[in-house]
Amino acid sequence: MALESMGYFKALNTRLGWLNDRQRVLAENVSNANTPAFRAKDLAQPNFENLLRRSMEPVAMKTTAGQHLQGIGSSMDVKFKVKENDDVGDKSGNSVGLEAEMMKVAQTAADHELMSNLYKKGMGMLRIAISRPGRG
Repeated sequence: MALESMGYFKALNTRLGWLNDRQRVLAENVSNANTPAFRAKDLAQPNFENLLRRSMEPVAMKTTAGQHLQGIGSSMDVKFKVKENDDVGDKSGNSVGLEAEMMKVAQTAADHELMSNLYKKGMGMLRIAISRPGRG
């Protein structure tokens, strides 16, 4: 079984993907801080609770032979939406506020570290579950 098919890891991978994309968008904002008329962008945050809940709903798998097992699957394919900042920050029409962008970058990095740690903990729990035979 692939980790990507498990709801917990699928949700973490989706969140990590969103954080990676957001960090890219924020870096673009910072690099264009002095570009006239540049509008700062950010990623709209998807509702990860709904994504996780949807990933846990069973989906019937098609069987082509009587010996095949019925399984469950899920889909969490998500496209992240970019939103523009409509605020005009300076005379050139640039809406990038470096302090605000750096705060977002720091928060995104902290969230990424948290998701990575949760991923590691999940892997540790799987190792424990696999390595110890059931007693009872």
